[in-house]
Amino acid sequence: MRSIFPYKEPIVVGDLKLSAEEIILGLDNRLTNERKQRIDFVVGNRTYAITPVLDGLYDVGNMNAVLRTAEALGFQSVHIIETSSKYKQANRVTQGAEKWLDIMRWKTPIECISWLKDKGYKICVTSFNDAKPIDEVDFVTPTAIVLGNEHEGVSKEMIANADERVVIPMYGFTRSFNISVAGGMILYHAVKYRIKHLGMSGDLSFQEKKILKAVFYLRSVEHAEQILRREILKGNEYRV
Repeated sequence: MRSIFPYKEPIVVGDLKLSAEEIILGLDNRLTNERKQRIDFVVGNRTYAITPVLDGLYDVGNMNAVLRTAEALGFQSVHIIETSSKYKQANRVTQGAEKWLDIMRWKTPIECISWLKDKGYKICVTSFNDAKPIDEVDFVTPTAIVLGNEHEGVSKEMIANADERVVIPMYGFTRSFNISVAGGMILYHAVKYRIKHLGMSGDLSFQEKKILKAVFYLRSVEHAEQILRREILKGNEYRV
């Protein structure tokens, strides 16, 4: 199993190669104390261990709603398989959530499956057939939650490679949930499960938190590359 944390030092910013510490110090005075505290809080609750996979969804609104939910609950990565329609951002729905996420796009389910398996993820598909209730799933181990499209459901490739099939129990006449609603329910359940068994959902190491904090600083500050370049030149002048 390979590391599922995607960043490493030095961090490339344009043609600069910087440590997380250099980025944080260089951009520190560009952020308010409130924003810095929020970034620290968010980083402390982030995880890559649970990742939603949107398997060929047709409705852009549903895709964007899942992105917003994933970000709000602390899941840092989302996979989008673009077999039906190319993903388009809709700020009205995401409220800027995609800015903070690591979104990976795939042309086929097989490409996505290969990557997930290589990283050690358990593939968990939503299904009505031979499925276990969602509260019986172990969300402590790295898990990819696959949400199928609105018409055909999860792709046959994902089903064939699934480690688990899960279902949200329903007690009314309605036999299915809207995909964004189902995604939200499963992701929230995953957070609650991880808090119950781990004490919190976030699980990044000290160094991973520092690196992700630097990444969020870069995403928070306009013209970050130019600012960092000036800070480096200023530092070089002081050392002369």
